[in-house]
Amino acid sequence: MDNKIKLMIVEDDLVWMQSISDYVQKDNDIIVVEQAYNKDEALQVDCTNVDVVLLDLSLSIDDENLSGLEVASYLYKKGLKKIIMLTSWDEKDIILESFDTGVVNYITKTSYRDIPNAIREAFRGKVNLHSDVTNVLVGELRKERKIKLLTPVEREVYSLKEQGLNKVEIAEKLYKSVETIKHQWKKIKSKMQ
Repeated sequence: MDNKIKLMIVEDDLVWMQSISDYVQKDNDIIVVEQAYNKDEALQVDCTNVDVVLLDLSLSIDDENLSGLEVASYLYKKGLKKIIMLTSWDEKDIILESFDTGVVNYITKTSYRDIPNAIREAFRGKVNLHSDVTNVLVGELRKERKIKLLTPVEREVYSLKEQGLNKVEIAEKLYKSVETIKHQWKKIKSKMQ
């Protein structure tokens, strides 16, 4: 056991936890030494025997708060610097907030086959961006660069559209005609392609 990577899994779905546990241990260089089903259990674990943590972002009891971020921050402060966030969320802000807590990788559950390698990379001290995360972040960076090409008025229209307002609501909010907003939206779409 001394030469194996000691893993802690924090996951609120017991079936998923068992599946991941079985999957990562089949290569014989990773051993699951701790499991926690929720935030409270995770915060009680003795971390001195753990090398890497595989942490679910949303633990069901606290799903609204994405309590995995709180657990990651707590574990990082306790000295566990090799935390991998496992989730089905792929939104830029959540990804960035995860890395702010000290997470070294962020993997979506659909990419479970990549988890063993992510554990090995984390154990070696490497911060690694999974391709799912890279695609989200690169897409967002491209979008942000294109938004900078918009005029101030176009940015305002774009922002309101992103907030879910329709063209009539945007026109009312900006004191413009619906036809003006339609024309501006057509220009915005061509710039954002």
